[in-house]
Amino acid sequence: MYKLYPPSDDLIEVVEIILSEDQASTLDIFTRHLADAGGPSVSGVQKTAKHYAELFASKLSVKQKAYLDTYADGQLAVLMFTGMLVPHDFDIPDVLPSLAELEYDSRGNYLAARNQLLLCLVQQRAFAFDMDNDGKIVRFVANFKGGGRIPRDDEDPAHPVNLSSHAGVGLGPHTEAPYHCSVHSRDLHSPAPSSLILTALWNPLDEPTQVIPLGKVLDEVGTKDALALTSHSFRYTRSDSFVKGKGEQDSSVSILEFDPQGEFSVRYNYYRFSVLPDASPLIKKAFMNFKSRVQSATPFAFVLQPSSALIINNSRTLHCREIIQDNRRLLVRLFGYSRFAKPIILNDDPLIVQG
Repeated sequence: MYKLYPPSDDLIEVVEIILSEDQASTLDIFTRHLADAGGPSVSGVQKTAKHYAELFASKLSVKQKAYLDTYADGQLAVLMFTGMLVPHDFDIPDVLPSLAELEYDSRGNYLAARNQLLLCLVQQRAFAFDMDNDGKIVRFVANFKGGGRIPRDDEDPAHPVNLSSHAGVGLGPHTEAPYHCSVHSRDLHSPAPSSLILTALWNPLDEPTQVIPLGKVLDEVGTKDALALTSHSFRYTRSDSFVKGKGEQDSSVSILEFDPQGEFSVRYNYYRFSVLPDASPLIKKAFMNFKSRVQSATPFAFVLQPSSALIINNSRTLHCREIIQDNRRLLVRLFGYSRFAKPIILNDDPLIVQG
């Protein structure tokens, strides 16, 4: 089965793939094999995941496969997978475990392996940047530092928290960095991720991840202002979630890039992007128009649990969230590159690229 969002709109941006019991059982079997082999961080598992994805595709309906192909071609904003099995004990702990503990957790490895297989279904390959997440393929997304609305048990109020994007702060609409390019490497920078895939190990309060598809937003922005967004007239501040000492703080970049595969590609962060002071009035006006349209857009909200996963097209979708209320909320994330991406490869298996 599948669902389309919005169901009555000609511009379909979001598709939910609802697995049958038989499909979910098959996916679980393949995922267990991948997890037992070590998961996405182990050499050789990517090749096996691709093979299993090809076998699993034979279990899908014609329409389900058609939407997977549409996403693979860059034409959809979001794919949501629901109805998946939850084979492990996913009881929520009293306190979020440490990152070191989670990296050896079999449940997290299972979800990461499943994410890798789902990326293969849309013809994408899991990878990591050398300068992000210490070069690790699997990222656990949670408030490990503190600073949220409800303090962590180990938080010292006397010492300010160094707030990164995964600490206790809300996240405004953004695509994942880097912001130099989307498909082909440029100036020694690999492209931004084609996709990110998220699932939840724990989400006690059903706190949603929000996404803003940009097809309708750009239609509202208009042709002239969209053209202005393709000029290299914008800069951004550096994220402190990168490895210390790496990454650039300011750069003359564009927000919009026309892409022959996916029609367009956007690189943007609501908090970090600004227009260059010497930009023309037309470009400044276009930037304010775009920001306003993004701010007024109504996001789609998705509640992630271990039985669901969300693949976000990073080239045509912004994602965001409110401040997390329950510090035990823990997501498992992988980045994916489409078959069109041309990164600077540092290690082929697992795939590590220059950021």
